[in-house]
Amino acid sequence: MRTFEVPLHRSRIRGIAVLVAALAALACAPTYVRTPVFKQDRTEIYLRHVAKGGTPVDRSFSHPVSISPVRLTNILARIEVRGSGDKDQRKPAIPTGVLYAIGEGASQALAKANSSQEVVVMAIERKRSLGIFTTEYATTLLIWAQDDKLFIQMDKLDEPISKDPNDKLAEPSEHPTNMKKLRVLAGDGLVPQTPLLIAATWRDDIFRDSAVRMRAGGEVIRRTILMETPSDSEAKPASGPAPPESLSPEALRALADLEETRRRGDLTEAEYQSRRKAILSGQIPAASAPASGAPADASRPAPQASPSTQAAPTSQAK
Repeated sequence: MRTFEVPLHRSRIRGIAVLVAALAALACAPTYVRTPVFKQDRTEIYLRHVAKGGTPVDRSFSHPVSISPVRLTNILARIEVRGSGDKDQRKPAIPTGVLYAIGEGASQALAKANSSQEVVVMAIERKRSLGIFTTEYATTLLIWAQDDKLFIQMDKLDEPISKDPNDKLAEPSEHPTNMKKLRVLAGDGLVPQTPLLIAATWRDDIFRDSAVRMRAGGEVIRRTILMETPSDSEAKPASGPAPPESLSPEALRALADLEETRRRGDLTEAEYQSRRKAILSGQIPAASAPASGAPADASRPAPQASPSTQAAPTSQAK
C-alpha cells in the first residue's frame, strides 16, 4: 500500500503547485484598462493602458500633449496607403466620412492621456450602395505621441464588418494582420515606420492646411479647406467669427458646389474667395441659391473668415 500512497501524495502536491502557479501567473498577467473620452455617432475614442498587478505600466509616452483638432485632422487627411499590386492606386487611409470626428476626439484624448495611455480609435461608417443596400465599414487606429513625433498605427482601414450582431469589432492591435498587404506612403512631415505605422512631425507647418475636399457626388479631392493659426505656440486675436473646428456635411457639399461653379468659369476669383470664406465661417447657402452670378446679398460683403483661435500649444510632457 505504501508504494502506491507515496507517488499519489507527490502527484497531488505537484498538481496543487501547478494550480497555484497558474493562478499567480493569471493574477500577474497584464490587463487592459480603458477610459472613455469621446463618442459621436458611431465613432468612439478612449484611452487604454496596460496594468500589471493593478498598477499601470509606464510606456514613456509624451502625454498629455495639446494638438488642435484642425491640425490633427489635417495630419490624418494627408496619410495615404497603397496595395502591393503594381496597378494599385494610392488612396487616403482615413475615410472622409469619419475623418473630422476622429480628429476632434483624438485631440481631446491626447490632452487627457498620461505617459501610460495610448489613444484607441473605433469608427464605424454606414454606406449605401444602389440606394438599397447598406454596409458598415470600420476604421480602427492607435495614436500616441513620443518626443516630437505623433505615431499613428493603422489596423482596419475602411473595411466591411460582419452583419452578425454577435460579432464584436476587435480593438486595434499594435501588430495588426495586414490582410490587404497595404503599406503607408511617405509624405511631407510623414515617415513610415512599418507597413501600417507612420510617424508625423506634428508641429510641421505643412499640417496647418488640409489636403481634402469633396466634389459633388462624393469624389475626394486633395485641396486646402481648413486653416489654423500661423503659429501653434501663439494665438492671435481673431478679426471675425472663427471657422468651425470641423466641417459639417452641408459645408462640404457647399464647398463642392462652389468648386464646380468655379470650374465652369461662372465666378470670378474674388467672388469665389468671398463665398468660400463665408462657408468656412459657417454661412451655408440655401440649396436653391443660384450657382452663378453675384452673391445673394450683394449689398453686404461676406464676413471674413478668421483663423481658429484655438492654437495648438506645445507638448506638456518633457
